[in-house]
Amino acid sequence: MRARFPRPYPPTRLSQIEEHLRRQAGILRNAGARLLITLPEGRRLAGLLRAQTEVLEGFESVASLETPAAPTPLPRFADPESAALIQYTSGSTGDPKGVVLSHANLLANIRAMGEVMEASSADVFVSWLPLYHDMGLIGAWLGCMYFGAQLYAMSPMSFLVRPESWLRAMHRFRATYSASPNFGFALCLDKIPEASLEGLDLSSLRMGRQRRRARQR
Repeated sequence: MRARFPRPYPPTRLSQIEEHLRRQAGILRNAGARLLITLPEGRRLAGLLRAQTEVLEGFESVASLETPAAPTPLPRFADPESAALIQYTSGSTGDPKGVVLSHANLLANIRAMGEVMEASSADVFVSWLPLYHDMGLIGAWLGCMYFGAQLYAMSPMSFLVRPESWLRAMHRFRATYSASPNFGFALCLDKIPEASLEGLDLSSLRMGRQRRRARQR
């Protein structure tokens, strides 16, 4: 898989940092996380999180993990029912709630989507969805990894500020697939002037999926 990723998505305003730390500390405690991987710029905030949790033992940056003395072999899981990741809700209506997804769960989901979409390594996926969003993480990133397809991941903020940048990225990279919650398509209809669509060619697109937001319970 060839992928291009934006930088991660920290709070965009100083006023959001306290709420961000509170939410992340709750997730870390709930998951029993022992190690936190962050950006070099995030190490000071990671230190604050460590002070707020009982389980976090340390934190590293991606750069420090990319330069080991010897490559660390990836663990092998003999049990397909073992945990692959914990997916958390946004916590917009309460504390974030986690659901354990097994390797078998993820593969069944990805294979079912791929069968319906007739996905292959010849496909190109363009996505503005965050990688902490289930559609961005599982549908775009892990799906493209499984099928060996190319993935071009753009910043969600770029899309929200200039919705036409998503359409232009699909035009530029000759996307065969993309996806968005329904509000993303509505934003394009409401915010993109006709003049910005001149010369736009989306004929390579085989499918553009949308999903309606479900209310959290």
